[in-house]
Amino acid sequence: MRRLSIALTIVFAGCASTSPKLAIDGASHLVKQRAGEELTWLGDGGDDDAQKQASAILKRDLTVESAVRVALLANRKLQTLYEEIGIAHADLVQAGLLKNPTVSATYDFPLDASHPGFDTSVVTDLVHLFTIGSRKGIARAALEGTKYRVAGEVLRHVYEVKVGYFALQGAQQTFAMRQIVRDSAQAAVELSRRQYEAGTISDLDLANQEALFAQISTEFRRARADVTLAREHLTRLMGVWGADATWKVSTKLDDLPAREASTEHIESKAIAARYDLAAAHKDVQVVSYALALAKNTRWTGMVDAGVDFHREAEGVRLLGPSVTVQLPLFDQGQATVARIEAQLRRVKNREGALAVDIRSEVRELAARLAVARGIVEDYQRTLVPTRERVVALSQQQYDAMLLGVFQLLVAKQNEINAYREFIEALREYWSLRAELEWKVGGSLERGPAGAHPPSHHLNNGEQKHEHHAP
Repeated sequence: MRRLSIALTIVFAGCASTSPKLAIDGASHLVKQRAGEELTWLGDGGDDDAQKQASAILKRDLTVESAVRVALLANRKLQTLYEEIGIAHADLVQAGLLKNPTVSATYDFPLDASHPGFDTSVVTDLVHLFTIGSRKGIARAALEGTKYRVAGEVLRHVYEVKVGYFALQGAQQTFAMRQIVRDSAQAAVELSRRQYEAGTISDLDLANQEALFAQISTEFRRARADVTLAREHLTRLMGVWGADATWKVSTKLDDLPAREASTEHIESKAIAARYDLAAAHKDVQVVSYALALAKNTRWTGMVDAGVDFHREAEGVRLLGPSVTVQLPLFDQGQATVARIEAQLRRVKNREGALAVDIRSEVRELAARLAVARGIVEDYQRTLVPTRERVVALSQQQYDAMLLGVFQLLVAKQNEINAYREFIEALREYWSLRAELEWKVGGSLERGPAGAHPPSHHLNNGEQKHEHHAP
């Protein structure tokens, strides 16, 4: 059976496809499990179709989901990530290829009356031949790790697109509020000037009104600049340009969800679902397999075997096997083994440290999200309505000449600040929610889909790994 396996390996070694499409499709499935959208690899000639799909989406008002879809279709930086899978797949194909045999020949010219001699041989590396399965196992584990790592980086980009989208919505909402306030302040300062000319208000009252209008105008310009910055940032994240860069989003941030998703068992969910942890686990496998291979071959060195044909000067022709063996007298691979052992300890510690960090990150984010929700609710229920009531009461007292203009202006400024802070708090909530979903590895509502096998569920940062060749 082993001879049959070796024979089949020799026959089919050169037949593996070099196209990484199947491997990229695997990474695409991983992303779809978490983000609900697939990767779009343009390496198979799908540039025009992807561009048309993105352009069609951008003709409608963008939602956060459609912004993510456009990024997966159009962002060229993501395409560079997908090619990492192509490189790893090429390494897997290379690991399954046999070494080309070496052919050597010599021709001996006689120095006397005898006939010339001739010698030729064909040799190949036996160690390479018999370890081809182990090397393919190492490359296959490395490819799986690359798919997890790329999928994790794509999900990071999805998170950044969502945060960029919420930042733009918040900037637009703030700008719309600033515009209303500026128009109101402009009308107020024009009225104050007429009242001043009529002698019903003092120089100080007019100066206060004009100072407030100047301040509001400056904040209006800054709010307009913030919209431009947030828009261009999201444009870069989506990777669009030209006519496609004229997209629009709805101005208003979504209200808080009616109830908050449960964060029970959130640590174990994150450990089960995080792709960067899965990639770290594959790194441990790769180095473990490499260590086993290094130990198994440390005493063999180089072993070349082949066929030698020789014709002597007397005309005698000889045909027979040839073997060249490297004697491990000085280098028994001890340094190589020690180096890989150190690498194994490093990747194990990296995996354990990442698991600890993940647990802490999701706990922190869950706590911050709860606080952010409470702050938004405070603004909705108390702060904003109270500030609005203070302005209304101040206006009544001002009209009754029981309150000075300065106190009225302070009340209005506090109302503006409260509403601005409410928008910022709501944007912060949605940004934190997007980050928590990214760190947990899936929607908070439905939980992480398609959790990984329990091979990388870590307890106290410890995990057993078998040290044998694949």
